[in-house]
Amino acid sequence: MSKKTPLVIISVILMLSFSFAQDQGTATVSKGGINPCLASCCIGPRVGLEMNEGKEITTSEWIGFGSTYLWPIHPTLPTIGKAYMAYDMGGKTNSMEGFFASFCLGPRIGNELDHRKIRTMEWLRLVPCVNIYPAIAIPLEAYNGKTMTEIEVKENLRK
Repeated sequence: MSKKTPLVIISVILMLSFSFAQDQGTATVSKGGINPCLASCCIGPRVGLEMNEGKEITTSEWIGFGSTYLWPIHPTLPTIGKAYMAYDMGGKTNSMEGFFASFCLGPRIGNELDHRKIRTMEWLRLVPCVNIYPAIAIPLEAYNGKTMTEIEVKENLRK
């Protein structure tokens, strides 16, 4: 068993967990819990917060997440997967600014750049050592059932 095997097993478990967490056409939306928390940790800071609103994980976010574990096959595959996700989520709607926001900060940040500002907590994710705080705080917000709309109103993020 190689050193990479536990990472692959964990990623498969996370993918299955996320896929079963998606509401399969039902009207009920469960807010909070481990699945939005893990989505915020693994895919992007706004994903779990928007899962609490009933929004699903998009195909390009799955591609970006899944490509992370392809580096044993070829070292450039994670970058290519993340670049595709950034183009699909942010580049199409908000040009290069959206692409770079998606690539560096998270997929939905670049996608929503035309109508929502970037949070201070999301900017702090770029600062070494300081990034530990938002890496814990944002998933905990998702775990506790907070939604991106609530945060948008509280932090005046509407453009």
